[in-house]
Amino acid sequence: MTGFGTPLVTFAHLSDTHIRTAADPLVSGVADSRALVERAVSVLTSWDADCAAWLFSGDLADEGDVEAYAWLRALVEPAAASRGVEVIWANGNHDDRAAFRAGLLGLPATDEPYNAEREVGGVRFLLLDTNLPGRPEGRVAPASLAWLADRLGEASGPTVLVMHHTPLPPVQDAAALWPLTNPEEVAPLLAGSGVRLILGGHFHQPSMGTFAGVPVAEATSLAYTQDLTEGRTLRGQDAAQGFSLVQIYPDAVQSTLVGLERGRLVHNVISPEDAARLRP
Repeated sequence: MTGFGTPLVTFAHLSDTHIRTAADPLVSGVADSRALVERAVSVLTSWDADCAAWLFSGDLADEGDVEAYAWLRALVEPAAASRGVEVIWANGNHDDRAAFRAGLLGLPATDEPYNAEREVGGVRFLLLDTNLPGRPEGRVAPASLAWLADRLGEASGPTVLVMHHTPLPPVQDAAALWPLTNPEEVAPLLAGSGVRLILGGHFHQPSMGTFAGVPVAEATSLAYTQDLTEGRTLRGQDAAQGFSLVQIYPDAVQSTLVGLERGRLVHNVISPEDAARLRP
């Protein structure tokens, strides 16, 4: 296909769904996050970019309601099963750990940090809990740091580290109030590890960067996004929602924004079959 060869794994990265209860479904009385997630799932189940997994990286329920998690699970898991796709759930600062475990994972409802390991297509996913219960900023607790060090110390293939609060500097002044507060404790653990990519969300805008030499990709939100035309001023808007298509190649990684809005056609549609005919 390209000089990079075939991806080791291709997956969708969805974040910050902020699902609310049926009685009060709109985020801040404005954004219909249920309808937006349904739209994303409709895209994922109908397009020809085959994914091995759908990764949800946190802030799945707006207020941590068990009903919200149950609704999300009932929508996503049958759709994923129809496509033969793995579903990976991670939690964010809006998520209640006990309700998250019970409503999404079918696990005992405990308040302990949720750290987990999954493997899809020969790529390892490490889900690192960065949440401070009741607080918007994040911190990796000592026990979670020890867990990460242990997992990275074990020989493995390519690894994707998922942490809702990514170690990237925010753009807006207000967002700087809610960062990951101890990135300096995470950085030494990444040296010489097999971590190829760090993924997360939290700030509701797509961002790319590097941390300790590792690429970082923040997903946008499926509930509402930030209006960057305001510059350093934080302005949430009911627009531009989407998710990411992530591809891990042997020698490259890529994260591509998939917006849910469709505009007017600009040039002729070129299908994969057309592209094959045009290729020299």
